[in-house]
Amino acid sequence: MSLDYQTLMNWPFAASTRTYCRADSIRIAEGFGAGVDPNWQATDNRYIEDTLTLAILPMSAVALADGEFWQQDPRSGIVWQQMVHAQESLRVHRPLPVEGSVVLTQKVKDLFDRGPEKGALMVQEQLLSDELGNALVSIEVTTVLRGNGGFGGQPQPSQRPEAIPDRSPDCALKIRTPEGADTLFRLSADIAVAAQAQADSQQYMLRGLGCFGLAGRGVLKMACDNEPDRLRAIGVRYAGPMLTGETMRIDLWHMRSGFALFKMHACERDAPVLSYGFIEFEPTA
Repeated sequence: MSLDYQTLMNWPFAASTRTYCRADSIRIAEGFGAGVDPNWQATDNRYIEDTLTLAILPMSAVALADGEFWQQDPRSGIVWQQMVHAQESLRVHRPLPVEGSVVLTQKVKDLFDRGPEKGALMVQEQLLSDELGNALVSIEVTTVLRGNGGFGGQPQPSQRPEAIPDRSPDCALKIRTPEGADTLFRLSADIAVAAQAQADSQQYMLRGLGCFGLAGRGVLKMACDNEPDRLRAIGVRYAGPMLTGETMRIDLWHMRSGFALFKMHACERDAPVLSYGFIEFEPTA
């Protein structure tokens, strides 16, 4: 069954309530690599120590919105084994509580045809609200459907985000990825890109949301002094896999008050992981 534009654009997503506790917030932070590196202990403790001051990482919203692998439904026509995470962003409207219940609503926003060789591009919108209907965090996920190009849809529009400056970064840091086969956001080897990345390695590829959360930890430290309530928005463009047990280097450029660009590189493999990222934040007085 081939991909059908109207079927996906009208996919019957039901609103769902996601209830989580403090232990879940800690587990998600650990899935983003918090607690792995002793050098990050002072930074990570506020997200993994269950004390009165426990905080939740804003990127946890993506994990809370995750769970239903609806693309496997044969009615979608999606060749899910050839899906590749391309871009992700979130915008904070109100801070997430460290525990509680959130309501998830979502839809397919756009679907573009890049041709039989390049696949299709699907843009999905998700919204987490509190039980009174107040928006908390909106999320946009862009996925390349490599096996679904040539369905006869509109071509992908040309988009040129603000360019990263051609100069040395204003700040940089190194951050360790999670370790072990049982890490929370390990990508299933049923996905073709994961099988390829793991073929000649004892390491495991991490899902895009795990990469997103780890990068978010790094730029929160650099741009927001590790104060999560200062984050307004963050987005990334994926360039390559992130594996367990390796070191990422994040370079960041301050563009103007409350706005910075960044990218992320795997040190041991000398390979790009995020080719582009932005962060909007509340500047200090």
